[in-house]
Amino acid sequence: MNNDPKQELSDRFLQEIEKLERLIRELDKASTRFSYIRGAYFVVSVLALYAVSQTGSDGLFFSALLALLGGFIYLISRHKKITDHKDQLNFLKEVKQQQIGRIELQWERLPAYTFDRDLTGHAFSDDLHITGEFSIHHLLDTSIYKGSSERLADWLLNEEPDIEAVKERHELVKELMPLNSFRDRLQVQAYISRQEESDKDWNLDTLLRWMREPREVKFGMSLAILSLLSVTNIVLLITAISGLTGPWVLITFLTYLGYYNFNSHKIAGLFDAGYQIDKQMGRFGKILLYIEQYQFNKGSKLSDFLSNFQNEDESPSYYLKKASRLAGAASLQTNQVLWPLVNMVLPWDMYFSMKMEALKKELEPKLSKWLDDFYELEALNSLANFGYLNPSYHFPDFEPKEGIVLEAKDLGHPLIHHSEKVTNNFTVSSGSDLFLITGSNMAGKSTFLRTVGVNLVLAFAGAPVNASSFTTRNFRVFTSINVKDSLEGGLSHFYAEVRRLRKLLDELEGEHSVPLFFFVDEIFKGTNNRERFQGSTAFLKNVAGKNGVGMVSTHDLELAFLENEISGLSNWHFAETIENGKMSFEYKIKKGPCPTTNALKIMQIEGLPID
Repeated sequence: MNNDPKQELSDRFLQEIEKLERLIRELDKASTRFSYIRGAYFVVSVLALYAVSQTGSDGLFFSALLALLGGFIYLISRHKKITDHKDQLNFLKEVKQQQIGRIELQWERLPAYTFDRDLTGHAFSDDLHITGEFSIHHLLDTSIYKGSSERLADWLLNEEPDIEAVKERHELVKELMPLNSFRDRLQVQAYISRQEESDKDWNLDTLLRWMREPREVKFGMSLAILSLLSVTNIVLLITAISGLTGPWVLITFLTYLGYYNFNSHKIAGLFDAGYQIDKQMGRFGKILLYIEQYQFNKGSKLSDFLSNFQNEDESPSYYLKKASRLAGAASLQTNQVLWPLVNMVLPWDMYFSMKMEALKKELEPKLSKWLDDFYELEALNSLANFGYLNPSYHFPDFEPKEGIVLEAKDLGHPLIHHSEKVTNNFTVSSGSDLFLITGSNMAGKSTFLRTVGVNLVLAFAGAPVNASSFTTRNFRVFTSINVKDSLEGGLSHFYAEVRRLRKLLDELEGEHSVPLFFFVDEIFKGTNNRERFQGSTAFLKNVAGKNGVGMVSTHDLELAFLENEISGLSNWHFAETIENGKMSFEYKIKKGPCPTTNALKIMQIEGLPID
């Protein structure tokens, strides 16, 4: 019997994929049937119209034409519903395949990753692989909209976490985790809305920028004068036709046209604005309506968070209808016959331009809030999905017991496959703020530094962490692990590391209410043994007792003696075993300095001379 929760989830997703594939095949058959029905209907319609035309009755012919055309439109509508439903199921199937990819770290199943933010000099992003291909952000991100993906990245990259905001995020994520169908449906709705976009159309951000552009146009006086002239034209026309007055209507009509033309700048762009509002609100509106109509538990954090979508007096559905009505009125401009006739009688465009400006001012703050909340919701869904796919992960506690700074049990790295992962227990006590980690090559020093660091980042982003329990105080995170040289900047690896460690010292020595948790891997490995030892000794003495906690790995076993000189420094190590010429690693952190080395043994195993 399989008790692996991740395997059970993968098996469940496979079953759902099989079910979706059956439904898709059925819809394919239905779509094919409708294609034949439409073809047959067209042929029968042509024959029927020909038979009706032989009667010689124009009225009967046009009645039959309208009836048959209505039937054809109905068939097209039904066929489109089938194809739309099939597209939704195909995407949902893709989502389920992605879920398996996220569980099994099968990156080829995940959507193509794009992230173009320059993070040069960031405190930890590159070292902990937070962004980029095959990264934490890549693994977590289920967003369809770019703004949501960037919101998630902001949380993961935050260098100064706000614990109260993080706690609120945790509560929302906990409520979202069991709502798997809600998250799937929202993702499908978002996907559909993006598929309907075209390069010629605005996007939501463009629409919001247009709404925020100041356009102080005064319609009141112009509209009042035009309305008065319009009424006068109609009255004088009626009286002229009745013989009660002369052709005075020609004067008022020409005055009306002249004044309308003088104010034509006030109606510029009415159709484009109406079209784009209707398009964007129509697409995004499907998402808004789904959130508006979803029944969350009353009094829940989610219900409070999304109350802006479910306010009856100012709901998205109310504004969607309002925008649709205005867009319909603005679309009169596309009728080159009716449009000028209507505007010659009534100030139609002027009136609806005024209404459009009023809607623009009224809708902009609400749409901005809806969009911001939606970005937040999609980012929260990414965190909730991460927790859902990893049932053994747990949310952190930010109130450690007295004397404890950080305590983790079964701590692992989320980017290591669960079948190969080795977890560790780790505790940081008050007064023990510096950990010197020694160990042989490939024993796990660098991975352990990254494991602690990445789980701190996840905790402060609002996600569950890869541990059975995780308690920590608030920290800023800083790393010096994967330091790179720079050919363009003329920096050697050693000089790049020196500059990175100088920045670390500045962070430790600066006045900051939140302490630093820093990670340094293979300190000063770019220089010779004597200077590396001297520089490492001085560095460790300098950072000890500062405003933070540090983990420093090294190959220099001689540094272990500093435990006797530096208060708060303790030695830890990773080791290996060699049996029958084969080397194996336990990847378990142990107390004390490393008792063995393996560099010569590795060289010997690979056939290099060692004498």
